[in-house]
Amino acid sequence: MTDNVLTAERPVHAVPLEEKVGQLFVAGFDGSEPTDDIAELVSSHHLGGIIYFSRNIDSPSQVASLSERLQTIAREAGEPPLLIATDQEGGVVSRFDWGAQLPSQMALGATRDPSKLRWAGETVGEELASLGISMNFAPVLDVNNNPENPVIGVRSFGDDPERVGELGSALASGLQSAGVVACGKHFPGHGDTETDSHRSLPVIPHDRDRLETVEFVPFRRAIDDGIDALMTTHIAFPAITGDETLPATLSKEVLTGILREEFGFDGLLVSDCLEMNAIADTVGTADGAVQSIAAGCDVVLVSHSPERQREAIERVIHAVESGELSESRIDSAFERVREYKRKRVASGGDPSADWREAVEHSRTVARELASAGVTVVRDRDGVLPFDPSAPIHLVGFAGTAQSDAEDDRYDSSDFLAAFGEDREVHFHDVVDAEEYDHPFDGGEQVVVATYHARSNIGQARVVREIADASTELAVVSVRDPYDLNAFPEISTYVTGYGYSPAMLEALADVLCGGEGGTGTLPVTIPGVE
Repeated sequence: MTDNVLTAERPVHAVPLEEKVGQLFVAGFDGSEPTDDIAELVSSHHLGGIIYFSRNIDSPSQVASLSERLQTIAREAGEPPLLIATDQEGGVVSRFDWGAQLPSQMALGATRDPSKLRWAGETVGEELASLGISMNFAPVLDVNNNPENPVIGVRSFGDDPERVGELGSALASGLQSAGVVACGKHFPGHGDTETDSHRSLPVIPHDRDRLETVEFVPFRRAIDDGIDALMTTHIAFPAITGDETLPATLSKEVLTGILREEFGFDGLLVSDCLEMNAIADTVGTADGAVQSIAAGCDVVLVSHSPERQREAIERVIHAVESGELSESRIDSAFERVREYKRKRVASGGDPSADWREAVEHSRTVARELASAGVTVVRDRDGVLPFDPSAPIHLVGFAGTAQSDAEDDRYDSSDFLAAFGEDREVHFHDVVDAEEYDHPFDGGEQVVVATYHARSNIGQARVVREIADASTELAVVSVRDPYDLNAFPEISTYVTGYGYSPAMLEALADVLCGGEGGTGTLPVTIPGVE
């Protein structure tokens, strides 16, 4: 796999324009096998990389085989090895639902332990490398200081900029020690928005001083600590650009002026997907590719549509041929992509490593990290742990993904399974919270597992009515810790910042007297002491 990269490299001026442009693109496809469209992009359009989503994933063996098949397509076409990337952040953004599915970054943030974060990154990196994956779009370096944020939330380590930077850098270091490119996101920061850039263009109005003290802090730390790559965000920062309609991804002032020249970042700069509505519904995906490269991006991400992928590649080639985009900008991006392929794909993690061992190790690490991240925010009346000789009543609500970035896997019955067969647990599945009439008379041990209760008045009503029934009540958020704001008077509240299998098991253990529950809230909950 390394011959095309190491022994047959040509000087950049000797590489045809079409090849250089194709190497700057990362594309996605549908299904668990290479499609004709993706094979054609690799062999005829010189595609540089692939991104995996949940739609591409069946099992570890299938992923390992898929990676090898894609690399074979590139090799047989005489192309360099592919960067194969994914978003394996942990928690609600986990493309793989087995070993590498760590708890969410906010759960990891609750441990406040950089050594655990480096261990987490190394563990996930080793598993990804064993599956032929050489780039992870993680860590999230956004500071989640807006509880109303619909797209970041528990994907962030917390609301303290310094701690987000410290923990994010530790996770990145672990990934890179395993030979996987770590790509921090989303520069200059997506933490203080109430709009999802998958659906429209958010605007952050803060002045430069505020950005320097909050949003920029984790990215500066990651750069100083040697992170390989950063991803841009499709958000307007008019205090920098003077334009409320210009996404940072398309701004040379943001990407080249601040990130390259001021911060000194010399790694890979990757665009977020150009099919997100903040780009596709404004300048368009193809023109967005031209503008993002001109602004400073080295890698352009077009995740879904073969037509848009081909159109974007061909549009960039035409832009260079017409003089709209300089070939020198293409050359510098191409050289940087080639450098990281040499560094990580050719000499990084071993894709022939035993994925079985890596997967099992990941599961063990996920359980330990989840146990350390569970946070008992309060237990004023000493309800916990529950009496093991008495039954537990579990009240659960349905939950759906809040953003297009997420993997929508939550089922309230998953929490029931996490308690195991040795405990007597009665499950109350609430289909319609507005209509639910609880059966409790008083004295029962009850767990109410909430999911976005802050935006669901029915869930908050159920919690209050069960509390009024004089039950032994513990409210557990299986998503955002901010749910406590919906019922601040509740005496026992626990959060796991997500619903990964390891986290649900850890929550059940804490409720029943097992180990764990030592996490510390990494965010402030509005209106709650």
